[in-house]
Amino acid sequence: MEKNMSKNNLFSGENKKGSSSSSSELEELQKEHEEKISRIEELKKQIEYTKVRLEKKTKSLAVADEDKMEAFKTLTEKYNIMRQEYNTLLLQHSTKSLN
Repeated sequence: MEKNMSKNNLFSGENKKGSSSSSSELEELQKEHEEKISRIEELKKQIEYTKVRLEKKTKSLAVADEDKMEAFKTLTEKYNIMRQEYNTLLLQHSTKSLN
């Protein structure tokens, strides 16, 4: 019976040590968890900020692209008008030269 009691005393001592070490482990894990949660929130904010900036940049590029397309269309129209005028004048000149 004394052997059982001494074993119980050993185990109870281990449990006390184990519980204090497990509580410190638990505290450490909780601290790590809180740090990770904090980092997740920080990254979430950064992602949202970056997303907003990207959307603004995309919109401004779209407007710039529309402006460029409009300018290209205008230049193309001017070119076509001048080419038609040139061809008309060239045709008139060549007709006069033949007469």
